[in-house]
Amino acid sequence: MDYRELLLLRAARETGVLDALVSNAYTVDDVAREAGVTERAARVTVDALLDMGLLEEVEAGVEPTNRMLGFVTKTDVRSIGRLPHELDTVEALVALPETMRTGEVPERTGDWTRNRLGARAAEDDASVRAAVTAAVREHPGAEDVLVVADGPGQHAVEFARRGFDATLLDTQAVVDAVDPLLERERVDLVAGDPLEGVDGEFDVVFHAGVAREYGPDDNRRLLSAASDATAADGLAIHVDAFRDGTPDAAVAAELLATTEQGACYEEGAVGEWFADAGFADVRAGDVPGTDYRFVTGRRRATE
Repeated sequence: MDYRELLLLRAARETGVLDALVSNAYTVDDVAREAGVTERAARVTVDALLDMGLLEEVEAGVEPTNRMLGFVTKTDVRSIGRLPHELDTVEALVALPETMRTGEVPERTGDWTRNRLGARAAEDDASVRAAVTAAVREHPGAEDVLVVADGPGQHAVEFARRGFDATLLDTQAVVDAVDPLLERERVDLVAGDPLEGVDGEFDVVFHAGVAREYGPDDNRRLLSAASDATAADGLAIHVDAFRDGTPDAAVAAELLATTEQGACYEEGAVGEWFADAGFADVRAGDVPGTDYRFVTGRRRATE
């Protein structure tokens, strides 16, 4: 979506235009009156939302399409889509000058967590399957897996459907949001800090796009926790788009605006964290059919 469209949506959300449209405003006059904006602003915004496919014309005026559902309900994160999180990111980018001065990101209020989960739930299924396949090929004899910070749990579900005993570790807020969605899946949910890990040992400890959320020191803690959770001769694997693979300035800007220390890291740096955590045979490889690569290391059995 063009940046101008995103900024218009941000203004529509800030002024209450979106709230009016998803409640009981059907005409331009309704929007102007309920949101307290000018008739011109209401007309241009309604026309733009029609062009974006977020509204459709009906006999009474206009009404939201399915693309607008993410602004209506937050109960099922799979129905939210990418757009609300994109707007949250725009908010953070607008505040970026202050963040650059202070080093503190804006407080995450409202529906930030659920919107972010909605964006992650919209990830292409083929990419999820490819990442899981890459992990399975690295350890074809594995039987159980700990999936760390997987948000709505697509990777954990994919592992479970392939016959793995799958456990998903994420924060309490995330677990609360996704628990109802995964109740029919063979995935055990554990609420906790990914940097602290969990009790127990697993053949595979899997991370997808997790390192980018943390600074170097916390990534060392993340890999240390992964080492503790990896069974002898098991492995940990991290799947991501690395800085020296397919660098993305937009992602780097988003991480600067939305995380305290996160960044796009080079593959070699992630490999060093694996080695520092005690993993052996550290190696990298492609995730076929995607722009992602992986770094993995094996925990050797002690004599």
